Amino acid sequence: MSPTPRVAFLGPLGTYSHQVTSDFFGQVELVPVPKIIDVFTAVETGSVQYGLVPIENSSIGPVLETVDALRTTHLCVRSMRALKIGHAIMGQEGLTSERVKRVYSHEQGIGQCVHYLKRNYPDAEVLPCNSTARAAELARDDGEALAICSIKCAEVYGLTVLDTNIQDGGAKFLKPSLTRRSLDVSALAIALAGFAAR
Repeated sequence: MSPTPRVAFLGPLGTYSHQVTSDFFGQVELVPVPKIIDVFTAVETGSVQYGLVPIENSSIGPVLETVDALRTTHLCVRSMRALKIGHAIMGQEGLTSERVKRVYSHEQGIGQCVHYLKRNYPDAEVLPCNSTARAAELARDDGEALAICSIKCAEVYGLTVLDTNIQDGGAKFLKPSLTRRSLDVSALAIALAGFAAR
């Protein structure tokens, strides 16, 4: 019996990359990392067998950190999935809109919710962070802050959802990419089929 594969993704727990990793691989050892480049490093050094990174979204376009890393490493894309993104805004239980001073999110999430934020929280300071899940962690610890993140973050971080599908212009799609060291294609196809069948 082979060991459980290790899969790196942009963490912490609760990111869209976490959701896609769980959906795609099923039971694996999850290895959340703080930056997209860290996913590439983990795969290149062999500390994980796979990495999952976002490569494009339908409103802002390519995820530049991923594109740059693909250009400068010897890794290659082995699979792509489209994920429907519906951002939620959440904070500590009992937080009212009048008390909101800060809104945290990843720069992509902020960019997808500009009109919503101007309309609903025009005086709040909008602060980018490494991931939408990191935004949820910050909001969990800040009684005057909200996070734009996945609905999964409410469960993971114990937050109260104030609104859902807040992105401008409807649902967005994210194309996460699976990266792995360059391998024989037939061997990789078998390995992926084995993971998906679990």
